[in-house]
Order: sequence, then C-alpha cells, then structure tokens
Amino acid sequence: MKKNLILKNFFIYFSALIVFLIMFFPLYGLILTSIQPENIIRSRNLSFFPTEIIFTHFAEVLKPNHISNIYEGIKNSLIVSFLTSFLCIILAFPAAYSLARLNLPAKNIILGTLISIYFLPTILFVIPLFVILVSYQLDDTILSLVVPYTAFTLPFVIWILKSFIDKLPVEVEEAAKIDGCSTLQLLIHIIFPLLRPGLIAAFIFAFILSWVEFLTPLIFTNNLKISTVALGLFRSTIDIKIGQQAAAAIITLIPVTILMIFFQQYITKVVLSGSDK
Repeated sequence: MKKNLILKNFFIYFSALIVFLIMFFPLYGLILTSIQPENIIRSRNLSFFPTEIIFTHFAEVLKPNHISNIYEGIKNSLIVSFLTSFLCIILAFPAAYSLARLNLPAKNIILGTLISIYFLPTILFVIPLFVILVSYQLDDTILSLVVPYTAFTLPFVIWILKSFIDKLPVEVEEAAKIDGCSTLQLLIHIIFPLLRPGLIAAFIFAFILSWVEFLTPLIFTNNLKISTVALGLFRSTIDIKIGQQAAAAIITLIPVTILMIFFQQYITKVVLSGSDK
C-alpha cells in the first residue's frame, strides 16, 4: 500500500514537472532573447544558455522616442485595465447576488446566456460598438476601450462572484435581516466583507483579460498607445529588432506576473470553485 502511494506521488510530481517545463520553455526562450545581442540572436548556432548578457534592449524600448512607445502603452493599459476591473466589480456584484440569492425566473438561462457570449467571435461585437463610439466621437479614447472591455469581461466576472456567493452561508444573511438589516446594508456590511476573496479574484481576472486584449484596441485606437498594439508595431519596421521585441514583451508581462505571484491563492479558488459541485 505504501509502495503504491509512493509510485502515485512520483507519477503526479513527475507529470507536473514535465508540464511545467513545457510551459516554461517559451518564456525562457523569450527571456534569453531579450538579454542577448542581436548578432547572437540571429546566429544559427543556437544555445540554451546565454553566452553574453546585455540589457540595452530594455533601455532602448523604454525610450520616449522609440517606435513602439511601450512606456506610454503600458501606462495607458494600466489605466484601462484598472478602470475596467473596477467597473466590472461594481456592476457584477449586485447582479451576481441577484442570480445567486433571489428567486428569479429562468435565472439559469440568464446565466447561461451571459456565459455563451464567449462562444461567439469578438469581431461580431467590436464592429457595432466601433460604429456607435465613432458616431459619438468617443473613439481613440480611454472610454472607447473601457466600455467594450467591460461588456466582454462582465459576464465572466458575474460567474466568478456568483460561484463565491453560492458558498456563503445563508443563515448569516437571514440573521442580519431578522436584526433589521436592509438589503443595501446587507450587501455593504455583510456580503461585501465575506466576499472579499472572490472580489479580489474577479478583479484580477478582469485585469488580466483587459491587459491581454489586442483586437479591440487595434480597431478602436489610433493615437492612443496600448501595450499589446505597441508590441505589434515592431512588425511595421523594415528591420525587426528581435531583441527589443522580446524585451518589450517581457516588460508587458511584469504587471500580470506580479498579480499572479501575490494573488495566486485567489486565482486557485476560482479555478477550483466548481470542483465540489
């Protein structure tokens, strides 16, 4: 019995190690490319270990006059992602509570319809939204990205918050109502504090989904720089600087990586939220 348990654990950890190496290899290649000179990068003699380490690629892409202007792109992406995440939380919180606690007719159909949006191509929604924003002269602005980002991300945030609310004890809410707590007071003073892990997880996922979006800013913006589109501008030059492109990609990964490291436990809760159902 003990031998079988050891073999089982060995197989699990060995499989996890293989998956980690497969997923980490592209990131390692990106890091390796960003810290080596251009002539070594373009050389046919490939090496899995750096022969010469430099950081000039990072210095070049962070210059204000660089063609990609990655610094301004990251700044605008942070603003758009934070605003989108905050707006999604504000709108999704009461919606998720209604779907979880109120006896609404066909609420499962409503939730299924919201989630089914992700089965449709994004381009179906981008073009009509673009026409509307242009007609109100709101294109190429922060608002022109926050509105569609929120529309695309809100159903997923509602689903996350509903999963957390379903696990909250109903007895606490009933006791609060007996003590004379109104619905608004219940949401602010009871549900909101208990739902803090779910709110943080939903905020992180909304931030990541907004941060990695490419098609929407590509269509909706022209002068407004966004990090994902700024990365694509490297392909508009005659001679593509591979090292600089890799360095810019590493820089744009930093905010998401920090969130993943510090809030990993909340992300895991979302991933495992349906495992006990």
